[in-house]
Amino acid sequence: MPDNSTAPGRSIRLARLVHRRVVYPLLAFLLPSVCFACRRALGAHQRLGACIGCWTALRVLPPPICPRCALPRPSGTDLLGPVGGRCGSCVVTPRSADLVHAVVAYDDTARSFLLRAKLGRRPELLSPLGRQLARALEVADLARGCTALAVVPSHPVATLRRGFSPARELARPVARLFGLPLRGALIKRRLRAGGPVKRLSARSRRRALRDAFVVRDRLPGCRVLLIDDVMTTGETVAACARALKGAGALEVRVAVWARTLPPHWGGPPSNV
Repeated sequence: MPDNSTAPGRSIRLARLVHRRVVYPLLAFLLPSVCFACRRALGAHQRLGACIGCWTALRVLPPPICPRCALPRPSGTDLLGPVGGRCGSCVVTPRSADLVHAVVAYDDTARSFLLRAKLGRRPELLSPLGRQLARALEVADLARGCTALAVVPSHPVATLRRGFSPARELARPVARLFGLPLRGALIKRRLRAGGPVKRLSARSRRRALRDAFVVRDRLPGCRVLLIDDVMTTGETVAACARALKGAGALEVRVAVWARTLPPHWGGPPSNV
């Protein structure tokens, strides 16, 4: 009697071969498409509209990074010294967040991914980015001891226009990996807080975000992990951290997928 135990495997391999040799070339000819990040023609290997080259071009920030602002530090920084690896600015200026961690540099490629998700209404793009953030936090051991997972809320008008919250989509894989309750509506952004602040200076952001966030619940003794998509000046996460601590949070740790680097920063982040 013939052995058909490997028949499904052969069928799958045949289907893949037909797709690679016949179906995909025909579709690429009839319906050509380009990578949303680099605008080059998409090949057979792509994911969610981006080529493999652009996925691998997302530049992971190399350690060490400052634990208070997530900017890269010199390779010889003493993380166990009296300042705990903090940069000069964070030593001089107190920060509202207790720890901050970022995964990738917010360069042109990273910007393309986030703009595609936000402006293109493609929240599914944020799922693999959220998994990348979750794994980075696992390596950094940043979630240990946290009891709640919160997100930086977008302006209500932006959320209504997109139909989703970018920070909440990034936070879902983090919540699953660490088993933390995702309290996506814990922080509310006031309508009167004005529009987007991303084009403002740090001082203008600080002024615009004063009392912009309200925490909906009391958090006595809680350690909160706060998620956002991008950190530029740090004023937005700082305002959220102040609101959380005002509600009784004992500690606020911040995790962002991307970090804007200052113009003078000269070292190329690793993409390993």
